[in-house]
Amino acid sequence: PPALAERITKAGEAFVRTLHPGVVAGPVVPITVVAPRRGLMTWGGWLAAAAVLAVWVGGRFTSSGTTTPEARVAPSGAALRDSLLAADSALTRLAWSTSSDSSAIGATGDVVWSTRAQRGVMRIAGLQPNDRTRWQYQLWIFDKRRDQRYPVDGGVFDIPAGAREVFVPINARVPVGEAVLFAITIESAGGVVVSKRERIALLAKPAS
Repeated sequence: PPALAERITKAGEAFVRTLHPGVVAGPVVPITVVAPRRGLMTWGGWLAAAAVLAVWVGGRFTSSGTTTPEARVAPSGAALRDSLLAADSALTRLAWSTSSDSSAIGATGDVVWSTRAQRGVMRIAGLQPNDRTRWQYQLWIFDKRRDQRYPVDGGVFDIPAGAREVFVPINARVPVGEAVLFAITIESAGGVVVSKRERIALLAKPAS
């Protein structure tokens, strides 16, 4: 019922303000609820009110007091890395080695990859910041079970100016059977389907 939904929303606002003093809540997003079948009418009102509260509390609060509804959809790169290290004792963890490319001078870090979870994270420090309107970094995963001429695209990413260390989740486009090499190349904005590998910044592979 509207009165109940309003009371729950106000209670949620009061609770969040105790956690985030000074934050101004954004507008509550209206939710259309399909009329339930007979026998579920009592639950329908509670579910609608709970949905309104979940949308309001689930927003991300910024210093300006605005909310971003899509926040908290996925863990941060650092949190994902920690969870993979804790959950998969068989995952691959490799240190980056730099190339002669100017973008990689002094860069360090590592990459962790879980074949079981098909997820991974790159930890990178010291890599040159990029202008994403002109060029971006792109990860390639060489799979022992695939043609080495066509490594798996691991996603395009940026290095922000002033960042000391970044954690970049790996977004493999297709399943990886057995990763034997990770390479970061420099590509045009938006990335490429097949890299010419003209500029390679970092490499990570098991010791031979």
